[in-house]
Amino acid sequence: MARPRRSSSSHVARVKALPHAARLRHARPFRQADEAELKAAANRIAGPAGWYAVAGWSPADVGFRLYRFATRAEAEAMQRWIAESGIETRPAPEPYRGRMLGVAGSQPPDPKPRS
Repeated sequence: MARPRRSSSSHVARVKALPHAARLRHARPFRQADEAELKAAANRIAGPAGWYAVAGWSPADVGFRLYRFATRAEAEAMQRWIAESGIETRPAPEPYRGRMLGVAGSQPPDPKPRS
């Protein structure tokens, strides 16, 4: 009896189709405005369907976000934009310091303990 053929991985297919990468050091989260700026820059360089962002998983790429492109020129343009924009050194968003919401009908803890 023949084994059923495994479906192809869309991630692997996309990585093979876009072999050139620009590397962005990424240790903490970005602000929403920074994420939007990154997306706009990649769209401007390669068009909305011409790039793919993934987290680095190989030992040389751990701690980086990889922006993959079809051509070396596009990857170099993105790498140049990353260096010129200074996006790697921008501060992370401030953590939320407001009151937490209750979950499933429970009451949030009272911020002032009763004595």
